[in-house]
Amino acid sequence: MVGENGRVSLVGGACSGVVCTVVFQPLDLLKTKLQTQSLLQIRDLSLKHVKLKNVQYAWTGLSASLWRTVPGVALYFYILDGFRSYFGYNLTTPTALMLGASSRTIASAFVQPFSLVKTRFESGRFGYNSVGRAIRQILIQERIGGLYRGYTSTVLRDAPFSGIYLAFYSFTKNIAFENSDTFVSSAVSGLIAGSGAAFITHPADVIKTEIQIFRGQGQPPNIGNTISALYKDGGIRAFYRGFIPRVTRRTLVSATSWVIYEEVKKHLNKP
Repeated sequence: MVGENGRVSLVGGACSGVVCTVVFQPLDLLKTKLQTQSLLQIRDLSLKHVKLKNVQYAWTGLSASLWRTVPGVALYFYILDGFRSYFGYNLTTPTALMLGASSRTIASAFVQPFSLVKTRFESGRFGYNSVGRAIRQILIQERIGGLYRGYTSTVLRDAPFSGIYLAFYSFTKNIAFENSDTFVSSAVSGLIAGSGAAFITHPADVIKTEIQIFRGQGQPPNIGNTISALYKDGGIRAFYRGFIPRVTRRTLVSATSWVIYEEVKKHLNKP
């Protein structure tokens, strides 16, 4: 049964998920486009979308993003808060790495099908017109395993990101702000943690995208042959396609989500 602290974590996480998904979806779309259309530059791609398809196009895939992010973030904060109630809130760096990675791995297992649909929506290669129809089509063509295509690479991206993020976040709050729980401490710690974690884990995001947009022609890609193909195509730079929009989005999303989460928790915990 979910206790009061659990309910607060779920509500705080869900609120942060909704706000961050709606506000930062254009950056996520741009990142996916750059990873799947490597010859286009950020400026040219942005202008083309605004001129030819109107501004609303920037929110392509929003419904799939909401299905993935809102329950995913709520579940992540719920699991993490349970771990922190047991291990304590003043975490050492190794403990923060372990708890952040473990929480994200568990949450990812539940929302992976929506993560796959979101990536395919944003790529523009599959012609899906709703989340429900996308899932039905994947089940018909690829069976249940198709919904979990790219799950390993997703975990290899998300688990380290969350572990590194929580470690940086806890360390910065502890050293720079003496564990104060203010708006400024949460925002600054989140910005520092988000940028560092996004830089380290970006190659895994590129690999995940390549695996998930596979259309079923030929041998399904795995992590090994995807890495090899990317390196042959563009060397090390190929693993940082879409880096600018992703690091911008992930940094802002992480900082914003933690600020909203902390503020909602403080509000709901008031007597």
